Amino acid sequence: SPKVPIRFAAVRTLNRVASVYPIVVSSCNVDLESLIADPNRTIATLAITTLLNTGSESSVDRLMKQISSFMGEISDEFKIVVVQAIRALALKFPAKQYTVLSFLAQCLRDDGSFDYKNEIVQTILIMIDKLPNVKE
Repeated sequence: SPKVPIRFAAVRTLNRVASVYPIVVSSCNVDLESLIADPNRTIATLAITTLLNTGSESSVDRLMKQISSFMGEISDEFKIVVVQAIRALALKFPAKQYTVLSFLAQCLRDDGSFDYKNEIVQTILIMIDKLPNVKE
């Protein structure tokens, strides 16, 4: 829809459904990927977090590349939401731990608030605790 409130409502609804039934929402991933470039950063953030919830292991690398360019354009509050979604993705697909860790390391080098940096560090610590190969 060309109307921002309708797009926002649709993506927010998909995001909530994806947190409970990610497989059901995964059929909408193609449409959600187009919303990453939405001029409204709230809609784009919801699209990213929904994609992180519904994505498959094969889409992790592509998503990380798309998110990298996106992170500089959003506020720290939205960055924290994205990092929390990335944490869930990393625990869901342990084989992609190196991709996620390199993304988080890059995020630590970028500018950001204490809360944002703390969320990144907490995500890394949780990954170390839950995924044995991350300690190396």
